[in-house]
Amino acid sequence: MRNRNFDESGRDRSLAMLYWVMRLGMAFIWLWTAVVSWFAWPHAESLEWLRRLGLTSGTEFAFAAACLVDLLLGIASCAFASRRLWQLQFALVVFYSLAVAVALPEFLVHPFGPIAKNIAVLACLAWLATMEKRA
Repeated sequence: MRNRNFDESGRDRSLAMLYWVMRLGMAFIWLWTAVVSWFAWPHAESLEWLRRLGLTSGTEFAFAAACLVDLLLGIASCAFASRRLWQLQFALVVFYSLAVAVALPEFLVHPFGPIAKNIAVLACLAWLATMEKRA
């Protein structure tokens, strides 16, 4: 028996809207991170964090590369979405989170929750990967 309160086409529109909200939200996170890391946050502090992660040489290159990767992931999220892109981002967020948790444990108990918030980011990326039509 059909439920009169459930509209299939409305559900499809809602899922499509949710997909775009999450997709553009992920793009924003990557783009914001790239811009703030490069232009607003003190480079010296970022370089020190990289040193604490174990990068004793090439920290400036690693910092620039990380900003570029974030920028490219943001652009790709807008223009070239695919299941592989979301999976790549998922793996990168897991890697970043684990590295920071081990080398910079103060971020685990930071009141703004920079690591804890990654749980929601991972859930979003997992959902995007399951909803994506392109491999």
